[in-house]
Amino acid sequence: MKYCFDIDGTLCHTPCNPDGHGMRYEESTPFPWMVKIVNRLYDQGDYIIMMTARGRGSGIDHSDLTRNQLAMWGFKYHELEPMFHKPTADLFIDDKGIDVNEWLKQQPQTKGIIAGAFDIIHPGYIRMFSDAKKHCNHLTVALHEDPSMARPHKLKPVQTLEERKEILRAIRYVDDIVVYQAEETFLSYLDDYDIRFIGTDYKNGGYSGSDIDIDIVWLDREGHTYSSTKLKTEIYDSIREKLSLCEEYD
Repeated sequence: MKYCFDIDGTLCHTPCNPDGHGMRYEESTPFPWMVKIVNRLYDQGDYIIMMTARGRGSGIDHSDLTRNQLAMWGFKYHELEPMFHKPTADLFIDDKGIDVNEWLKQQPQTKGIIAGAFDIIHPGYIRMFSDAKKHCNHLTVALHEDPSMARPHKLKPVQTLEERKEILRAIRYVDDIVVYQAEETFLSYLDDYDIRFIGTDYKNGGYSGSDIDIDIVWLDREGHTYSSTKLKTEIYDSIREKLSLCEEYD
């Protein structure tokens, strides 16, 4: 793993000048626990990069001072990046940094909604949620209680509503869940959303609410063969085979 550490505020405490402009780098003091953490990563074979914006405002090159401080404090590392140069790394650790997904949650919301029974979650669903989240920073799943009630040709969910909600809540792309049984209930939700996500298999029409004024993003379901019905059939076939052999199974 390649780690990139910011220095001031992350590896050490650096006081500000009395006027609030600039920092007194010569007076920086290390955080002892960070020395231990960074050195442990170094010793276990991870690659350690130190990065700093020291001197960005003044134009002063603090590279020698920084190298001497890191050596005096006992930090083990592989390279110190030049000022203002962004390195490549697997993880950036910075006291002023924030994960992009957390940052997006703080921005004005673009709300999207996607509907389905989501009875047996498979990778196809995960990819679909991931694709949807590229178009919005708040994704709601409209969970259909039982599609077989209105359309007998549909399979009845084998998992309860609460079980499906619990699984969906654990998926990082899903921000909220609303429930509906009647199609009219789902359509009434659309007023509160900016985007509706629909599979491309409905692109030629045949979906309810086509007359509602809402942006549609078509999610391509091609490129994989995942299907809840297919999974249920395969599970049924495997159990039927076991039963025909009169074997016990879990």
